[in-house]
Amino acid sequence: MNDYRDWRTLREIDLASGSAKGAAFRCFRALEAQWRAGIDYRVLHHVEDRAAIAALRAAGRIYAGSVNVVLLGESAASQILEALRRHGSAQG
Repeated sequence: MNDYRDWRTLREIDLASGSAKGAAFRCFRALEAQWRAGIDYRVLHHVEDRAAIAALRAAGRIYAGSVNVVLLGESAASQILEALRRHGSAQG
C-alpha cells in the first residue's frame, strides 16, 4: 500500500498555514482547474481507497470526519500554502 508520504493533505496545509479547518479545501477548489488530476493532486475514494484513508487517519494526517481525501503534490500544496499565507484563511 502507498503511504503517500510525498503528498500533502488538506489538514496538513490548514495546520501549516495556521488556517481554520476547510480553508485549504476552499483554496484547492478555487485553484483546481489549473492542475491535472493524478499528477498535481489525487482524490482517494472512500470505497476504493479505504485502507489508504484508514492509514492516513491513523497517522493523524487527515481530519477524523474525512470521507474522500484530496492529496496534493508538492507544487499544488506550495501554491495553496502560499495563497493561504498571503490572503489568510478567507481564501477560496
